[in-house]
Formats: sequence, C-alpha cells, structure tokens
Amino acid sequence: MFLLTATEMAQIDRITIEEIGIPGVVLMEKAGSGATDFYEEIFPDICRRKVLIIAGSGNNGGDGFVIARHLWYRGSASVKVVCLKEISRLKGDALVNCEIIRKLDIPIVEYTSEEFLPQIASELKDCDIVIDAILGTGLKSEVRGFYREVIEAINNEGKPVLAVDIPSGLDASTGKPLGLCVNAVATATFGLPKIGQVVSPGHNYVGKLKVVDIGIPRTVISDFSPKRVFFEEAEARALIKPRRSDSHKGTYGHLLVLSGSEGKTGAAALVCQGAARVGTGLVTLAIPESLNPIMEVKLTEPMTMPIPETNDRSASLKSLDKIIREAKTRSAMAVGPGISLNDESQELARELIASVDCPVVVDADGVTALKDNLHVLSKASVPLILTPHPGEMARIIGETSAYVQANRLEVAESFSKEYGVILVLKGYRTIIASPDGKTAVNSTGNPAMATGGMGDVLTGMIGGFLAQGYEPFDAACLGVYFHGKAGDVVRETNKYFSILASDLLEVIPRELSLDL
Repeated sequence: MFLLTATEMAQIDRITIEEIGIPGVVLMEKAGSGATDFYEEIFPDICRRKVLIIAGSGNNGGDGFVIARHLWYRGSASVKVVCLKEISRLKGDALVNCEIIRKLDIPIVEYTSEEFLPQIASELKDCDIVIDAILGTGLKSEVRGFYREVIEAINNEGKPVLAVDIPSGLDASTGKPLGLCVNAVATATFGLPKIGQVVSPGHNYVGKLKVVDIGIPRTVISDFSPKRVFFEEAEARALIKPRRSDSHKGTYGHLLVLSGSEGKTGAAALVCQGAARVGTGLVTLAIPESLNPIMEVKLTEPMTMPIPETNDRSASLKSLDKIIREAKTRSAMAVGPGISLNDESQELARELIASVDCPVVVDADGVTALKDNLHVLSKASVPLILTPHPGEMARIIGETSAYVQANRLEVAESFSKEYGVILVLKGYRTIIASPDGKTAVNSTGNPAMATGGMGDVLTGMIGGFLAQGYEPFDAACLGVYFHGKAGDVVRETNKYFSILASDLLEVIPRELSLDL
C-alpha cells in the first residue's frame, strides 16, 4: 500500500475533486461513514456510551460532523459535538455537514476561545469516549494557543480517544508531534496511509490504524505513482517467485558468507541457516580456519571454507584473494556478522566491499568497518545492501542513536541517495531505502524479537533472496518482511514474552510457502 506525505494526499484529493469530478462532500460522507464503522469495531457498544466529538474548523471538523450523524443514525443516545470555531465562520463541505446535524437537533455547542476551557474540561469529564476531529493532515506549524490547550485537556483527562484521519498535532509527513499531539487509541485515516502514521514516533500516538476507502479512483493513485510503500502481505506475495517443478539447487543461487570469529560462531550459523531457510540453493561459509571444525559440526547443509586468521581467531587480510576468487563464482555475498572489531578483519571487510564482483549484504561488524571510511562505498561496482541498527547507523554518520531514531526516514533516505546503496535501517517499522527514491516501511515484527542473533538471521535471509536473483531492493524488502512475519507467528502461536533468533528458522519456509 502506498504511503503519502500530507502534500501528496492533498494533491490526490484535489485531482479527485477537480479533475475527476467527485465532489468533496461525497468523499467526506464516505470518510465519516467508514470511520464510524471502524470506531464500532474498536468499541462495539459505542452507540450506548457518551461520545464527545471535538471539531475544528476545516475538513477534519466536517468529517467529525458526518460521524456525529452516523452515530445518531445507528441509535446513539448520547453524542455531542463541541465546535472550536464559530459555526457562522465555517465554510464549504464542513459547513454543509454542520448545518445537517443542527437540523437533526444533534447537540452542538460553540466553545471558541480560552474562556471556554472550563466548559470543555467539564464535557470531557462527563463523556466516555472522545472523537478528535480538530486538526487534520494539512497541519504544518506547531500547535499553539487555544487548540494546544484543548489537546492538553484531552490528554490529561485520559479518556479513550478515536482520531479522525490523524491525531491532532501530529505531522503527517514525519511522524513528529508539532509541539503537542493527541494520544489516540485508534485512528481512521482516509484514502491512503500517511508516512507519519507508521514511522516512529508517530505510530505511538496513532494507536490502531485503519485505512478507510473514500472512493478515490485507483487510476488517480497509480498515475500519481508515489514512491513510498507500507510493505504488507500483498506487496510481499506479489514479489515471491514460485519454485519451478524442473528446478534444482543450482537454480536458486549460491551465497558466500563471511561471518564469525572466536566467541561469535553463533552469528555465522544463524546467517547461513537464515539464507537456507528462504530457499537459497547453496550456501558457503568462509570461516577462520581454527573455527572450521566447530562449524562443520554445527552446520549440516551449508558448506564451509577455512580461511587464514588473525591471532584473535578472526578473519585475516591474508584471506582477501581467496575470498575474491570464491566470490567470482557466487551469486551474492554477506559480510560482517560476528567478524569482530579486529583491525585486520575490519580492513578485510572494507576491501571486500570495494572489490567483490557479486552483490553484497553488509551487516554488523561490516557496517562498523565503514566508520570514517564511507568513501569505500563509492568504490563498489556491485549493488550493496547495508543493514545497520540505529546504533551502527549513528556510528557511521557521526550522530547519536537518539538523533537517528528521531529522524529515521530522513536518515535512511538521505544516506541511500548520497552513497548509492540500499539502506535497511532496522528497528520497529524497519525502513528500506533505495537510491532511486523508492522507500518501503515494513509492517511486521514485534518487541519479543529484541534478542541477540535476530539481525544475523535477517542478513542471511536478505542475502539468500539476493543470491536467488531478486532485485536488491526487493530482496531487502522480502527479507525484512518475512523475518518480522516469522517473529509475529512465533509470538502469537506460543504466547512468548521473548523469542530466540533460532525460533524463526522453522517458521520462515512455512510463511514463504503460503498461497503460492
């Protein structure tokens, strides 16, 4: 499903109304009706509870008026509207729908300035559910004055809030609160999801999100060609290639993995198993020679290739030529998990990134090797996929983890474009950014996956899809999606508080096989 900025959504609305000819009041009617359906899913008894709708002056307020009417149609005995603007100053579709509810004698009051804050506080105390229809997706500046005080009163009262299109005060394009933002338990958004609703920190304010179809023609959206997507099941299924009946292991590529050092052989095992579980035909692990006997016992299906090692039992720079020769006959390579921070091993990672002839996934210690050495990326002649967590991302760009987390989309997209790599910024709602401007925000994954080794499995999965011939951006999206989906299935099936990276390995191929 496409993800839009506030500006893009406004343009699509304009095209639908002005060029296609669907009146705005029709779109507003579908928005209000669909939102009411969703709110009944959240609170099945909503029509038997005291509902307070707080409406602003624009189309968001107009949607609120339509919702009031639909609750009334459905038998609501107690729905009341607080209008924060003089009704005489409303315009357009909002005014049309306000006049309708007045004629139906649905209670509506005008509380339009700070002097009415005590009355608003009293209304909030007296209701069971608040519907926030104050500010919409067009908000660009910080919320101040009267509206800020109303939002603060809503949050302080602690009643469950249902947001109309977006929680008031949230930047629809970035997910950042503009000074202050309503905390909603659920949000009905219209037409298409907005970026700020699914990225951090915006998702914390949105609650459960439902996209309501308001009748925007598909041709309008496809002609507009947004470049960002919310990567869900439909997107994943559209990319997965069925396995042919006449195929063999050579059909599905050969992944070369450089991973592992003393104390970190588990990372190497998880990478290789993750690759095998997504259907990679062959996997070869390049491992420091003294650790090779361990990996030959630990791994059954993947092959191993002993390489020269340092005194720390990590990969030595002396192995460079051997690995480069091996990579010439391989379809993809994964570099980094558990190779250690040994200076020689770090230099080896940099040399491989700059020199190998097949697409490369770079993770963990391989990403760290790029600190103060980002120029290495420009030397690569093959597609690169970098998969940092926020701490690693901060390290290589010279910022703090807090900065990265607060600016995830901007950081991922700008780095990808500047350095010409696919950037997978891991974390909740992992972001996959491509140099050509395409961006995917992943929909799967959960907090139970916050355990060691998860990133190693992900590296193997992405490398495995890459080795099978998937386009680099698609390989990254598929790896991230099915990694998170497997984690979701394990958690939901077993009700685990936390899960192990190895728990995913049995689930991954089952999820891939569904509906093929």
